Amino acid sequence: MSTLIVLSCDWSIHRPVELATLVAAAARTHYARELLEPVAVPLLLLPLASGAPAPDSAALAAVLGPLAREHRLFIAGSSRVRSADAGCFTTSGFVVADSGEWLLAAPKLSPDLVAGLEDGATAPLGQPASFAICVTPIGQVAVLPGEDILSPLLVRAAVFAGAEVLLNPTVESRDGLFESRQVARTARAWENTACVATAAAPASGPPFASVIDWVGLELGRTQGSELLIADIDIDRLRRRRDSIFAVQPLHLRAKLYADGYRRLLAKAGPAVAPKTRIEWRDEAVRRLAAQPAPARPQGFIEQYDVILTQTVQKIIQRENDVAAVRLGNIRAALKLAGRLASNPGSKLAVFGEFFMHGQGGHGYRSPITLQRLAIRYPGPEMELLQDFAQRNRIYVSGSSFEIDDRLPGHVFNSAFILSDTGELIHRYRKIQCADVWGSLPDTTPSSIYDRYLDTYGYDFLFPVANTPIGRLATMVCFDQAHPEVARMLTRYGAEVIIHPSSEGHGPARNGWDAARRARAFENTAYVLSAMPGGEHFDPDSADPHTVQMRGHSKLINFDGSVQGEADTAGPCILTGTVDLKALQRARANPRVNLAIWDDPAAYVAAYEAEVGLPNNLWGDDPLRNPYSGFGPLKKVLGSYYARGIFVAPAGRGGAAMPSARLHAQATGDAPVRLADQGKIDGEHIQI
Repeated sequence: MSTLIVLSCDWSIHRPVELATLVAAAARTHYARELLEPVAVPLLLLPLASGAPAPDSAALAAVLGPLAREHRLFIAGSSRVRSADAGCFTTSGFVVADSGEWLLAAPKLSPDLVAGLEDGATAPLGQPASFAICVTPIGQVAVLPGEDILSPLLVRAAVFAGAEVLLNPTVESRDGLFESRQVARTARAWENTACVATAAAPASGPPFASVIDWVGLELGRTQGSELLIADIDIDRLRRRRDSIFAVQPLHLRAKLYADGYRRLLAKAGPAVAPKTRIEWRDEAVRRLAAQPAPARPQGFIEQYDVILTQTVQKIIQRENDVAAVRLGNIRAALKLAGRLASNPGSKLAVFGEFFMHGQGGHGYRSPITLQRLAIRYPGPEMELLQDFAQRNRIYVSGSSFEIDDRLPGHVFNSAFILSDTGELIHRYRKIQCADVWGSLPDTTPSSIYDRYLDTYGYDFLFPVANTPIGRLATMVCFDQAHPEVARMLTRYGAEVIIHPSSEGHGPARNGWDAARRARAFENTAYVLSAMPGGEHFDPDSADPHTVQMRGHSKLINFDGSVQGEADTAGPCILTGTVDLKALQRARANPRVNLAIWDDPAAYVAAYEAEVGLPNNLWGDDPLRNPYSGFGPLKKVLGSYYARGIFVAPAGRGGAAMPSARLHAQATGDAPVRLADQGKIDGEHIQI
């Protein structure tokens, strides 16, 4: 167990006596509270330094190095640093060891949106970035200064470089997006199985500090200048990563996104590095103009009501009449939504994941069992939904297992949108799925990547429908845990992201909800999550339904705030409003529209570096599940240990293994420790 001390008060190397007093007090507090020997060396995290003029790196090292050595602690933080251009400065994160050695410098890659841009402020926009990692007593750390933590793809690149703890020295403001920025930090921890620590000096309002663990739970938070002390059990985090299950950096389809980032770069204009407020303004205008903004179709509606329909599903078992149960589920869902669908203001009805057929039963699953559940677009099930759309003049969206005769034998977890005339105008195949554990043996586009692109092309991976009620897109369930999906949809112009989902409840609940809100905030897009309120595992039983899936359907505004939530399990409907004029006003604000500052040049190389699951894992036999027994994930995990991307927990193959890349030690491709390999071998897992 190691100690992280977070100090959120103002500091500057131009006030050395005051800084020395702060560091000494932090060290004294730590060493006074420790009772056992040897006492672990702590890490002190400082916020962004204040004061002008900006020092050079040598001046920072000359002040901070002796303080770290004298008080026996590591010091991390960020400061303005003079750049090579006369009169200009950049912001840089740093870590200093207890020996006084300067371990890393991490230039800030994003503009100063919270504190405001100044003449002389510059950043390496549109340039390839290196993501420096160093070993500290609290684990392998990366420093992401300021708004860099709000860019999910920069954070992912740091994790692919080996980061376990993400340090965010910054400034904060008590503006309307303060809470959404903190929610985004929570999402960064959960979606990367990492810790996030923030030290914020006040731009306006009080100072702020927080430490968030890898399941999205706060280890501490302050809103003043007092010390925040958190004990970091880094081996616990390493054991969590070693468990494989739901560790997003392991099973990300990284190469699929890398191909898209290269396409975006090919279309991008020349990179610039603004140095004055006028140049920053001009760059913001250029980026705003580059957003997808097609002409609105005839009959465009600026504001309308949506219906999120939370159903209770009957889950199809082997002995059931599949068609009868499926149609019964659809009729029950339409009856529930029909109470409000005919209202003049209602323009969109959303149903959850698996609302037609349940999640595939429990016990053994195989590709052929999913073929029993799956439907075709069109088919008798879709006809019911099309009739409902036509009758109520309402757009309809949901998801189901789908058979595609152009890719025979494969079953996709697909989302759809029907227009208010019943026309199928959108179809999306889930990219990040539970197939990676073998527990849901459907096919994802990545699994048959080359065949999929030969059939449909890359753009079909991220379809967006331009409609009179806005530019609509879909993602399904676990897609939301991977910020790459929503960001690509936004890059293709999505304004409203419909999210049919099917989420269980447990200690990760906070992470799921933080990720959902972060997807809306970081993309300035509505997120509409419809979820099941329960299930009947036995469709013929007269017993009350169970609540493994407990609802909590949510409508998230484009600023990351929660507009509404279904606060009950069971069947219900949740209504809310989409205001596209307000959304467009927000997207026209370069301080709010984070997506325009997304630069694939900075991180594309990290996604191309043989990380995550490779493409084309599914062979020629559509009934031979390539993910059974966690085989591909074990291989990725072994690679991560060998390359230092992950660090093995204590006791795995002997003692705890520090980073291979940093310490020239490797565990090789050792088998993964699982509590009961047979019990959780893929297709027996309930989801």
